[in-house]
Amino acid sequence: MTPSRFTGKVAAITGAASGIGRATALRFAAEGGWPALLDLSPEGLRATAAEIEQHGGRAVACAVDVTDAASLEDARDRITKELGVATILANVAGYGDPAVGSGIEQVDLAHWNRVLAVNLTGPFLMAKTFLPGMLTHGGGAIVNVSSVAGRSKSIIATAAYSASKAGLLGLTRHLAFDYGGRGIRVNAICPGPTDTPMLDAGDAAHAGSEEEAARRRARSAAHAHFMPIPRVSTPEEQAAAILFLASDDASYINGVSLDVNGGAFMA
Repeated sequence: MTPSRFTGKVAAITGAASGIGRATALRFAAEGGWPALLDLSPEGLRATAAEIEQHGGRAVACAVDVTDAASLEDARDRITKELGVATILANVAGYGDPAVGSGIEQVDLAHWNRVLAVNLTGPFLMAKTFLPGMLTHGGGAIVNVSSVAGRSKSIIATAAYSASKAGLLGLTRHLAFDYGGRGIRVNAICPGPTDTPMLDAGDAAHAGSEEEAARRRARSAAHAHFMPIPRVSTPEEQAAAILFLASDDASYINGVSLDVNGGAFMA
């Protein structure tokens, strides 16, 4: 790690109250950057900001819903005023699809719409909100957090989750094509199982019935059997991949979907 890799740079990081988003914000600050923390949870945001400030860093916390364009515009204006133009976007916030293992006939329209709103429309709105400033500033980088589900399928979530994450990879490629020549690189990472609250919600202990718990245990055991690195990822490992793609170390990388899943999916 280069401690000064992001000195003086501003990054807007969604999902910053916990999990991968929090780990990304902490490491960005440790490498000299000024993170703007975006999340629905005011309590989680305060905790992340406090840890950054405790170590001498600087951050701004904005409680927002990534599906609400007006709140994102307000956050952008505040970030620009207090930190400067955000030239890095890390779209980490995601909806964990708690209807684990449900068939398509059990996924109602409201659930489908909410999953796509957070996981796909949210990154679209973030790009739409922050890209103009990046262009004016001379360029930047966007990193979207998709999933192994977007590359293949999910063993613990519904079709809505897999569809949303696959759509995010399509958005990543399209933005990379449109804006690469204008100084903005757009890439994605595809995590496998990661030790976050989202993964915990799909654990057998949180199943609604013993039958569902048994199915979850069986799926997890089968998945673990085929994992070359036989463990789940840490949020910090995912954050390292995000910040590599956001940094000048990846200056000629554009439009990629980087698998960060221990070899659970290979292509």
